[in-house]
Amino acid sequence: LPDCRQASQPCVLHPQEDPLIFMRLFVAIELPEDIRGELVAVEEKLENFFKARWVAKDNIHLTLKFLGDVEEKMLEDIKKTVSEISQKNHGFDLTLKDIGGFPDLKRPRVLWIGVEQGKKNTMRLMEQLEKELTKFGIKPEKREKSPHITIGRVKGLAQRDTEKRQEDIHKLTYKSRVFRADAVSLIQSVLTPSGAVYTVLGRYALQ
Repeated sequence: LPDCRQASQPCVLHPQEDPLIFMRLFVAIELPEDIRGELVAVEEKLENFFKARWVAKDNIHLTLKFLGDVEEKMLEDIKKTVSEISQKNHGFDLTLKDIGGFPDLKRPRVLWIGVEQGKKNTMRLMEQLEKELTKFGIKPEKREKSPHITIGRVKGLAQRDTEKRQEDIHKLTYKSRVFRADAVSLIQSVLTPSGAVYTVLGRYALQ
């Protein structure tokens, strides 16, 4: 399959017959603007400790399912599936809490914010999406599901690693206000030299 991450237009593979067009997609819960602003402030604090590719404010979201590169001809059926799942689930309250890293905060590859209230509801959506989207050839993820919001991908340390540095990192805290998850969104991702560009292809209300 072609690598569609940096395609400014739909990614096209040209066989002898009909061309195949691929789109890079994911399903997410979009966050309120004030919450995204708070998470950017967390990123700015973490800049003292890590060199990272930080997620831009407009791109911060709670991923439910990453689909990867899928054929454009499947798009309408995928939209229908996401819509049907949303209709089976009620809206719920969310709070975000804690700053963490994968695999840990000492030498993280990814920096994240955790989900506190609403974690079970989020997990339920993740599991239903994973199950139903397999019919489009989208493979289930092998790693354990853990609802989180990615805020940065680490390239290195901003200062020498010391015991005090570790203490200072663990002093950083974050907890959001309660906000409502009332819809899920199907989003296309296109990587450009200036960063990822996201386009919402559909929003589906939770009941």
